[in-house]
Amino acid sequence: MPRLAKIVLAILLRVSIKLKRQKYQEEEMDSQKRARLLRPTKLSEDEKRKIISAIFAKDPSVFTDDQDLQKVIKNRLGWVDAPQRMRSKLPEIKEFAAKVKEEFSEIVLCGMGGSSLFPLALTKIFGPEEGWPNFNVLDTTDPEEIAKIEEKDLKKTLFIIASKSGTTIETLTQFHYFWEKVSQITDNPGSHFVAITDEGTPLHKEGEEKAFLKVFLNPKDIGGRYAALTYVGLLPAALMGLEVERFLDKAQEMQEACSPDIPWELNPAAWLSEYMAEHFFLGHDKLTIMADPLLRPFSLWIEQLVAESLGKEFTGIIPIVGESPGSPTVYGPDRVFVYLGLRGRQDLYRRLFSDLKEAGFPLKQYFLDDRYELGAECFRWELAVALCGVWLGLNPFDEPDVIRAKKKTKEVLDTFVKTGDFPIEFYVDDDLDVGFLYAGGLKVQYPRLRAVMKKLLYETPPWGYFAFLPFLPYDPEIEEIFTDLRTLLRGRRQCSTIMGFGPRYLHSIGQLFKGGPRSGRFFIFTRKGRREDQIIPEFGFTFWDLEFAQAYGDFQALSEDNRPVLHIHLTDNYIEDLKKFYQFMEEVTRLTEDDT
Repeated sequence: MPRLAKIVLAILLRVSIKLKRQKYQEEEMDSQKRARLLRPTKLSEDEKRKIISAIFAKDPSVFTDDQDLQKVIKNRLGWVDAPQRMRSKLPEIKEFAAKVKEEFSEIVLCGMGGSSLFPLALTKIFGPEEGWPNFNVLDTTDPEEIAKIEEKDLKKTLFIIASKSGTTIETLTQFHYFWEKVSQITDNPGSHFVAITDEGTPLHKEGEEKAFLKVFLNPKDIGGRYAALTYVGLLPAALMGLEVERFLDKAQEMQEACSPDIPWELNPAAWLSEYMAEHFFLGHDKLTIMADPLLRPFSLWIEQLVAESLGKEFTGIIPIVGESPGSPTVYGPDRVFVYLGLRGRQDLYRRLFSDLKEAGFPLKQYFLDDRYELGAECFRWELAVALCGVWLGLNPFDEPDVIRAKKKTKEVLDTFVKTGDFPIEFYVDDDLDVGFLYAGGLKVQYPRLRAVMKKLLYETPPWGYFAFLPFLPYDPEIEEIFTDLRTLLRGRRQCSTIMGFGPRYLHSIGQLFKGGPRSGRFFIFTRKGRREDQIIPEFGFTFWDLEFAQAYGDFQALSEDNRPVLHIHLTDNYIEDLKKFYQFMEEVTRLTEDDT
């Protein structure tokens, strides 16, 4: 089909689906929720200035009239002046980093979600400067990833235990496990551990009792996903030998550019928030974030910020990151695009962007002068997302549905500790020889994976999205297979796709899956691979047990909310299983496409 014809077809498809999509979005909201929506284009310049002034003044009344909720939100607005507050901490951070550089060759940050994603982006975008320790982010309970850390020279390894609450189960199990390992090789294990937490948490107390090398107490009025410009991000940056002042300088420049005194049309965060919200009201709820490959890891931080802040009350903006670029014909009518690039590399996707604009897709581009401007982007996105909370009538600082998966995980683990077994019986697929479970309205006459998959594909609307959620090791080959799966489904169904490693996604986009619109279709993957030698002290189970329980716990949480979900349990030869699964999906999607 000629290129112009494909573009015309894409435009016609968007027009034909738009009314259905908006009707669906309205049905998801109750009348009380719709009454709280606030379109920025309907407000005067003065009204919008008052809203942004209230946020800068840390006035929670702009988000809600509920007095009790205002008290909670008040204690989550500390990010507004974080660049100024953290500047006085830089000498302490840099002095500590210099000391660590002389004593350790490896650093392992144990954290999840808001405590790990910005440091993860720094490791992949910058990496440690020459002469500084290797920096590793451990944000998983996968036994193979744990084993990789065990292989390091623990005598020269420093562990950073990062948790705002001080009770995050993944982080605590990692701490207890490696504390025992370090205790076996030194009489002073505390000298190998550092904590980043809030004052008064169990981790704070344990860090003092066990004589940690250092305990960094983060501001209590800053939530995890808004904490990039605190110790959470600045300490790892310093330990990589990066110029931490430059991050704060760039953040403060953006803060000043976004102040209430700046006209709305010139305010970088205000315009981003209006762009996201107005397109949401038009039915474009899939915020597709594309990035220069040199900046792409930062998209994971944006993904959490948007998903966890704005995916609740059966509504929200759905961030799509990590998809391979495609022609306009593979994108559905619910897409809106943001591109983050570097100056000097503006031509990287010029043809694609031209095609997207020609096909009528909204596209906003931002170009950074250098990588340190990520500090500015942190503030821009934090303020823009907070403003979107006002427009969508949401509290952007809570995560009310995350707790359900945690409770389910605890129930599964408690049963395992008591009985020594998981009370789960999988169906076995004859074609792939893997186990599977299904729920959330996916009723078929016989429990066959092919029948379940065909039903799921048939019943997914064009504005739906598919989420691939592997509780597997961080392996480039695994990522490539899932990238191919995403491209396959997007091309044949024109639906958006998400991919998130478990349990990482439970602390980033998991809130959206359980609290956002019911348009998601979920594929959870686990595999055999329990390691008897990885029993976690004081917990009584292994990392594989924890990982499996988290996966099944999320399966239960999604199914109880009647969200279509498949749990596929692979063998210990899981990479070959995934390759077979791709071939299976290629066949099923082709047959479904032909039937349609």
